[in-house]
Amino acid sequence: MPYTSRSISFMSLAVLTAIFTLNAFGKEIPNRPEPIQTEQVSSALFAKENWAFALGGGVMYRAKYEGSNNYHAILIPDISARYKEGLIFANWNGIGGYPIYGENYKIGASIGPSFGREEKDDRENLRGVGDIDMGLIVNLLGEYDFGPMKLSGKISKGDEEYGTTAKIEVSKTFSLTEKLKLKVAAGNTWADEEHMQSYFGISPAQAMRSGYNQYEAKSGIKSAGVSLGTFYSITKSWEAKVMLTADKLLSDAADSPLTKKDLNTATMVTLSYKF
Repeated sequence: MPYTSRSISFMSLAVLTAIFTLNAFGKEIPNRPEPIQTEQVSSALFAKENWAFALGGGVMYRAKYEGSNNYHAILIPDISARYKEGLIFANWNGIGGYPIYGENYKIGASIGPSFGREEKDDRENLRGVGDIDMGLIVNLLGEYDFGPMKLSGKISKGDEEYGTTAKIEVSKTFSLTEKLKLKVAAGNTWADEEHMQSYFGISPAQAMRSGYNQYEAKSGIKSAGVSLGTFYSITKSWEAKVMLTADKLLSDAADSPLTKKDLNTATMVTLSYKF
């Protein structure tokens, strides 16, 4: 897809976000008494005890695209790095951090990929619809702990195909045993018209190629979902994870000709080594 001035401006914003995230991590913003010296930053940044790494992988069984009735298994990486409990983080979903934080809240940003969609992924349902290109998205992140629960939000801005989405989620983590934790979460995702039309709409050209009727998808609540995750520490260094998710497409996303099944589930199993 050719880059427009809008795309170039967006990529510039992504770069600035990354620079901002990686440079504003030393102190709590409200109580910063003095500028952080370069030597302090370097010493803290490279101190081994401030970092946590994980290296591993696993398998995910999921729908071939949002709304598909066909499923497949894919190999996935489980690679991550965290500085000071996530003040800076990097994983296969992107890189970012929380430069503004307090006792029970944190605000940050990240950049990461939008994986798009390829017609060949599900030719039975996507023939003639074409591809959605992989791109880059900028995320504004926020978390607030209230009692035993956590409220988190994410606003994501991508290129013209991805558009803008916003997700809000409530979660709770239970320590069942010394080695076993359980996390439950529920949330909603909103999407603007650009995103809805790219993923669920049918343009006149697509209608001619695919045989689907033309369909215009408007902005609105795209989906509601729940997830259940288990985390088991096999040893001090090895951890196994099992994640189960279910997402129900809503509004124009559910009514799209491309939506063959409005309730999609996914299962993920990974094994990682922490150091």
